[in-house]
Amino acid sequence: MNSEDDFGGFSWPAHSGSAAGLTVGIIGAQGRMGAWLRHLLEPEVGRLLTADVRSEPATPQWVASCQMIILAVPVDAVEGVMEQIGPHTDPEGVVVDISSLKQMPLASMLAHARGEVVGAHPLFGPGADSLKDQVVFLSEGRGRRWLTWLKRFLRNQGARPVVMAPERHDQLMAQVQTMRHLLLYAFGWSLMKMGYSLEEDGDISGPWFRELLSLLARQSVQPAELYADLALNNPGGLDAARTLLQGLGCMVSALEGKDRGALVETMEQVGAFIKNSRPALCA
Repeated sequence: MNSEDDFGGFSWPAHSGSAAGLTVGIIGAQGRMGAWLRHLLEPEVGRLLTADVRSEPATPQWVASCQMIILAVPVDAVEGVMEQIGPHTDPEGVVVDISSLKQMPLASMLAHARGEVVGAHPLFGPGADSLKDQVVFLSEGRGRRWLTWLKRFLRNQGARPVVMAPERHDQLMAQVQTMRHLLLYAFGWSLMKMGYSLEEDGDISGPWFRELLSLLARQSVQPAELYADLALNNPGGLDAARTLLQGLGCMVSALEGKDRGALVETMEQVGAFIKNSRPALCA
């Protein structure tokens, strides 16, 4: 067994987090996030190889030559990719996925990869200028050598790596991603059904309302399939949607019954929750 600082014939000082001399392969390099990673890593690594699921599949020789393979593919494509490349992966290397969910991709990588496995989730999109101040979740899969190195590399790039169990990660994403996605789409759907006119009323709807519209517009730039797959594949997605519906239902019931007290009580409960969390919100 190699020492913690010896990565399958590729060694560097453990504290450095340097990628010089490392051969990295990106599968999904033609996608937006894959292209972003390619731009980030090209000047950092010794050799960068790219492949794509549809147009440029990874050959066994391609896979075997990589010490690190990054999967920049949709979450529901990870299993198929791992079935293909798993037998050829470097036993001393690592496979890393960057899906927005962690339990399902990690299970696929653990089942098929021969070396170490790390789950990663950059909490930002391909519009980011760099890794500086960006949160990147890391979930331990198999082994700790490459996980340790990834944390050092990310810190050297100015990022904020956060190590989190895959179950905890997916539950958090059900709250901060899936619920947000569904909330904004439900907001847009309601405006559409009620005949709201962006052209006529957008400029006179107030800054807070326009901020919501802006969030919806930025979200809508991405393909709808992305958000649908994240909601469907997250074990906590349905519960998040039901909880959101329950919250709206409480207020609908109060409005139907003209129950001012119930409406005020619901609003005050939320206000107290935010007030008690204010130090964290301001951090």
